[in-house]
Amino acid sequence: MTKTLQTLWILSLVLILSSFSDKQEVNVIGTYGVSDNDPTQIELVLNVDSTFSYQDFSNSNKPINVRGNWELQNGQVILKDYNSELSFHSKWKISKDGKMIKSRKRMTFYTLAKK
Repeated sequence: MTKTLQTLWILSLVLILSSFSDKQEVNVIGTYGVSDNDPTQIELVLNVDSTFSYQDFSNSNKPINVRGNWELQNGQVILKDYNSELSFHSKWKISKDGKMIKSRKRMTFYTLAKK
């Protein structure tokens, strides 16, 4: 009986320890945007070389079209090293296994889907 309990305990321990897996890195490289028929033409492109391009034509009087660098910090894409006189969404939270990114700036919320 003792050997059976010991075997069951070891087997349970092995199963528990093998159930923990490394957190997989989410692939954020690609183009994120609104639907093709949305007139705002909001799009964020994250390149392999850690550069980005971002456009937001939701306000026709103040269109945004910038380029710069990006980095990944704590599940967020941070846009940096860009020249823009206009303020825009520069922190994006990754969600749904990298298929969507979300941003909030004051009371403006954006959700972009990977194309």
